[in-house]
Amino acid sequence: MELLQSLLNKIYDTQIYACQNYFRFTIFSFLIFWVILPHQLAHFRIQPRTKTKTKVILQEIGFSFSAFLVIGVINWFFDLVIPDDRYGLFYDNYYNEISTYGWIYFVLSVFLMLVFDDTYFYWMHRLLHHPKLYYKVHKIHHYSVDPNPFTTYSFHPLETAILFFGYRLVPSIIPVHHLAVNIWLLLTLLNSVVIHLGYEIYPQWFTKSPLTNWKTPSTHHNMHHEKFKGNYGLIFTWWDKMMGTEFPNYQAKLEAVQHKKIGLKNNK
Repeated sequence: MELLQSLLNKIYDTQIYACQNYFRFTIFSFLIFWVILPHQLAHFRIQPRTKTKTKVILQEIGFSFSAFLVIGVINWFFDLVIPDDRYGLFYDNYYNEISTYGWIYFVLSVFLMLVFDDTYFYWMHRLLHHPKLYYKVHKIHHYSVDPNPFTTYSFHPLETAILFFGYRLVPSIIPVHHLAVNIWLLLTLLNSVVIHLGYEIYPQWFTKSPLTNWKTPSTHHNMHHEKFKGNYGLIFTWWDKMMGTEFPNYQAKLEAVQHKKIGLKNNK
């Protein structure tokens, strides 16, 4: 009975966290771009017209709730099997004082977690596109050929388990401060919502500059939903470039989207 109560408490806590964080961002961005200002922001649209139906969006909201249910169960399981209430999978890698490693390491640790996260996601994402997993598992995430904010966590339970394991693995590799982990989680959440937005909000200078063009803009992942096989990266374009999985026409598509933004805006 006590075990069941702890499970229910963990699921409840996870759903509360989801409503306070994930759904706050998804609902806000969906209302602004898809409901309130779709015509005013039409020049930011990546695909020429909206293809996702209301029925699919409602399904995605349902799968998002189920994803956080699965995450709650996984968190509960880790609490049982990891000793001493530590977060790290391998050792107690949290440190409490930033001065222990200094501010340079603190900033570097956030960047390294983003790199580790992107690496884990890229290879798991490619695995999920194997025919035996795609049609039974990953296809749920691809219900939206034209993704929207609620597509972000629209996952089959097995995919949720695979991807969420990365959220426990990534901050277990190096010593981390709890604030660094929270920053990393916030950045990954915002990035995931943005790349599923259906609108290209990154400015042209950002996507063209060699200092920043290695960051995946919205168009990069939008093409993955539209064409399925290619552009598997989550945060950076590095793995797609190294493994030859970036769409050959990606740069041309991105350039066309950015020119459309400028052209339609100037015509208004």
